[in-house]
Amino acid sequence: MVKPPKRVAGVTAPGIHPNIAGTSPSLPGAPQATTTFSAGLPDAPLRQPSVEVNEMPASHSPKVESALRSITWPADQAHQLQRLDPDSGLFTSPDGRLYAYVENEGHLLVEIQHDGRYQIPFNSIPHLPGPFLIKTERQSIWTFERPNWLVHSSENERRNTAEGFTAEQPIYLASDAAALLSPSRQTPDGVRYDKHRNTYIDTAQGTVMVRKNATGQYQQTSATVRDAPALLFEQIPGTRLWRRKPEETGSAQHRLQPEQGKASSDMPPATPGPGKRPRRGEATDATQALTESLLTANPDAINLSFGLWRNWGQRVRPQLGQHIEIDGQYFRVMQQDLNLNPRLVYLQHPLFSPALYDAFEYMLRDNPSLQPKWAIKRDHQWTVLDSVVPFERPITQYISTTFKYFSDQSVNSLARAMFNQANRSEIIIAPGLAALNQVFRYWADRDRRRAPNRELADPLLMLRPLSGPEETLAIPSSLGEGLMRLDFDPGRFSRHWNAYAMAPSAHSLRRLFSRLLEDDGYVLNHSTHTLADNELLFHREKIDQVFVLKLPPLINGRLQRFQSQRFEHSEVVVQTSSSEPAPLSAYSKDKKISYLLGGTQTDVLGQTTLFIFKDR
Repeated sequence: MVKPPKRVAGVTAPGIHPNIAGTSPSLPGAPQATTTFSAGLPDAPLRQPSVEVNEMPASHSPKVESALRSITWPADQAHQLQRLDPDSGLFTSPDGRLYAYVENEGHLLVEIQHDGRYQIPFNSIPHLPGPFLIKTERQSIWTFERPNWLVHSSENERRNTAEGFTAEQPIYLASDAAALLSPSRQTPDGVRYDKHRNTYIDTAQGTVMVRKNATGQYQQTSATVRDAPALLFEQIPGTRLWRRKPEETGSAQHRLQPEQGKASSDMPPATPGPGKRPRRGEATDATQALTESLLTANPDAINLSFGLWRNWGQRVRPQLGQHIEIDGQYFRVMQQDLNLNPRLVYLQHPLFSPALYDAFEYMLRDNPSLQPKWAIKRDHQWTVLDSVVPFERPITQYISTTFKYFSDQSVNSLARAMFNQANRSEIIIAPGLAALNQVFRYWADRDRRRAPNRELADPLLMLRPLSGPEETLAIPSSLGEGLMRLDFDPGRFSRHWNAYAMAPSAHSLRRLFSRLLEDDGYVLNHSTHTLADNELLFHREKIDQVFVLKLPPLINGRLQRFQSQRFEHSEVVVQTSSSEPAPLSAYSKDKKISYLLGGTQTDVLGQTTLFIFKDR
């Protein structure tokens, strides 16, 4: 019987004591030492240490890569680590040491301090403190901030580069972390993905984390280094390998903003790429509806003379970018068609451009004061809504609060997909932000608000359909572009899951999905005229779309596809609140039926999820 992962409020490692002066952990892969000391507690009997280490001279300028390598558990021995529990991301080694799985780094040795925090022990550099770990919300992985001494080291390196002493080098991914990425052969250009769908490319020297910049080029980025050099890469023709662009095209004058996604004020406004431009009607509808809602909710809004946003203005209109004038000052606004005389714009902070998802999500989490502000035109004058903000929380939190059963990976994948789909581009502009705002406001109050007329209104509408003539389908991976699947975490609905796990069968699996969908606000149609025993028909109020979910058995890793002819000619009547009662055949004719496949899947770590993906 498969049981859901056990969830606990906190994690206490067995046999792990706070860091005590005079102790030293064993470090896999550390250099041989000329001196030895006991790795036990002061009163413990002396024993031969498993690894000996050297202390670096204080004058040595350490590199984070070498320091991390010395305390990283070998990837080919990861099976020897014992997981403490499914959610902590903590492991114990055979000799009782504590390790944490750190994003893009692997399993790193950590020590628990007296205040309960976990710290990476850079014992080979005793005069410099190791960084503290930060738990990634709702995920069993950790990250860490670069400590001041590493930041200063990076600044010195950049200064030396400017003076011509050294050249900027890419930040290469650790080999054990690179082994966890999707294979390069899965994409024509060799682009690889991690489980958060961050992108990577392979060079002759190593694997580099990259993202597409505003010009469509692949530019180095980093999950842990906020000021990573903005190096550009190009694919080697005829191969899946990549190389750095020549200096004349990758030099500073051509490079775009660093990892924070902070667009230069001298850059022209970015526009969606060909074929991805949002439909004008959709953008106008979202902005218009949001404007009316804000004016209704803030009838007495006034410009506050002491508002911090007033520091964002300039006395002279800049040559680049779009601006509005308020009391003799010019304020930059996010790009939109100002020729349409809009009544709503987004005032842009001078230190942050909300263009790319990663930077935008980090900003909402770490420094939300940098987000844009709403400005509404009333009586031919702009009014800044100083007391309200467009986003009260990060996008992932909007999703996890509304859809409480989604797995962490699905929350992250959906957030990125929504951001990119809002403007049909990885670079978002004002209409895209308005669309997101409309969706989140609708989710918060479905009874009183109208559903946005877009696929963003519901996660199931955002699933990318699979194509091809095959009669069976393999369960798609969550990696790649677009939202391929949605997963439900059994640990978040243990009561329903336990009822299924006690007697798993096709009937109980159908009942399990029925309960989850009803808990999530969907309306199930219990007609027996068209549906098979392993099928569900449902819709959501105020959304003119019908969903059919099939739960076929998994045979040789594949699922039987839909035979849609039964539904295309069915006269079973369905009524959503946004339309008149109509038979399924009418929904099919208007392409308002989504055919979904679902089931359960267990990964290599033994974790089980419920999945849904779109057949056609």
